[in-house]
Amino acid sequence: MIDFTRISLTLAFAAMSPQLALANIVCAGTYEFFSGKNTVQAIPGEAPENGARAAELYNSRAGWVGQLIPKPQSEGLHEVEVSQCGRQFVLTQGSKTMLFLQSIMDETLYVAQDIGTAEVDLTLRVVDHKIMVGTIAGKSHGFEINYPVAMDPRDVSMPAMRGCAEATVQEEQVDEDRLIIDPALRLEAINIVADQLGVPRDRAETYIYAQRTVAKTESRNDEPIILSPGEGDCPLVFAGIRDCVRYPSDTTTIVETNVLLDEGGRLLPVTTDGSATNRIRVDDPGLADICAPEESLPPASQRLRMTFFAIDEDGINDVQASLVDADTDIATDAHYANGYNAGRQQRVQGADEAYQGVGAPVTGMH
Repeated sequence: MIDFTRISLTLAFAAMSPQLALANIVCAGTYEFFSGKNTVQAIPGEAPENGARAAELYNSRAGWVGQLIPKPQSEGLHEVEVSQCGRQFVLTQGSKTMLFLQSIMDETLYVAQDIGTAEVDLTLRVVDHKIMVGTIAGKSHGFEINYPVAMDPRDVSMPAMRGCAEATVQEEQVDEDRLIIDPALRLEAINIVADQLGVPRDRAETYIYAQRTVAKTESRNDEPIILSPGEGDCPLVFAGIRDCVRYPSDTTTIVETNVLLDEGGRLLPVTTDGSATNRIRVDDPGLADICAPEESLPPASQRLRMTFFAIDEDGINDVQASLVDADTDIATDAHYANGYNAGRQQRVQGADEAYQGVGAPVTGMH
């Protein structure tokens, strides 16, 4: 394990030693830690005598990690133990340990909690669950330091994540900042899409994903709405009361469904990554252990999103279809079908128009 308390002038003459949510599972096991050349700059007025020369010697040192780290230097094998459903991991080498906590702003970023000085930070970003890249940056002993580090997996496996998926679902269900999607309308939308795409209904939720809750928007008005007699569903005569009060609903009647298509337009089975946004991915049996994947299905090329807007009070019963690049989430085509009547039949017609409007891209199923 790297001794982070010894970042000093002498290290300028040699390599300075660096110290899921389910959506972001960090693979546990053995990694090789690399540090690389970047910059060590003497701070004018603060660096020791000949500090500039020391920095120059460090930056000119010779030394995997592909082209990511110029002149990388191995710091040896380290062990990673993951806990708290992927929210933290402990990095160990011999008797030395260091705790990393997941950033509350970015679930792919982990920050070391104690590297021996408050003026130097070590951060690691998780890439594809089992590659970690980062930096050591800050000020130490009269030097500004900033250089890359990386952890290359050697023998890794899935950490124990029992109960984490269930906890995520429970948190979503009780979150006061989320609205429940009308369950009957959600099921109806899934069935309409299944019929449109030729998916047997008993396999609909294998290929079609629709969230059960959705985040409230900042613009949503949570204050009671005052209606005058005869306005909306407020009766003209209401036991002598002039106005009616309508309280905001805890449900929404906007339903979004998503499917994934391979390059040839065939439907792929879907699951979610377990994050708060429930981003969908291919449910590949060969990827049950994402730390040692053996893909058996092709990657997703496009995502077909169909959104049903059933807002009776505004006279809206529309359907929009969008084709989205599976990797970039950039929309490549879209069609909006206006609904002029209420009810399921209008939604069926709207789904057909919207789907045909984006080229009816589905060619079959895996």
